[in-house]
Amino acid sequence: MKNESRLAADEEAKRVCRFFADDGPAALALVERQLNAIHMRAQVVIGFAAVAVTTTGFSGRLIAGTNTVAQVSIIAGLAIILASCLTIFLRVLSVEWVISRHLEEKLRHTLVSVIESRNRKTRAYRLGSAGVFVGLTVYAIAIAIMLLNPEPLAVPVR
Repeated sequence: MKNESRLAADEEAKRVCRFFADDGPAALALVERQLNAIHMRAQVVIGFAAVAVTTTGFSGRLIAGTNTVAQVSIIAGLAIILASCLTIFLRVLSVEWVISRHLEEKLRHTLVSVIESRNRKTRAYRLGSAGVFVGLTVYAIAIAIMLLNPEPLAVPVR
């Protein structure tokens, strides 16, 4: 798998070099924009996760007060969401300077290194996003349980 990934990155780097006629700054700007796009999308996913945490702050006790299944669902949903956010923070949003980390003698080798990093971040973004989606789904089950049980709850208010 790693060798296939390296070959795919090498082929992509060759095509980028040809397209930009070995104009290093332009080629690096392209892959840097791609890295920025992944970072921005990851921040949006983190924003969705923040909604669940905020909702829990306002309604968590009410949702959890419905029954044990709702309690387990809200806790499991939050745990999945937070673990997914950790994946995104550590593997996607980590700061990595292209020049100091990836700069090589030859443009193609530099591009291969940056493209491989971009591909790793993309896979981590997909994994983290899927995790946040699953966590939100489990969380939504807890909310649905609460809504399906519209009886007044005896939840202490502080």
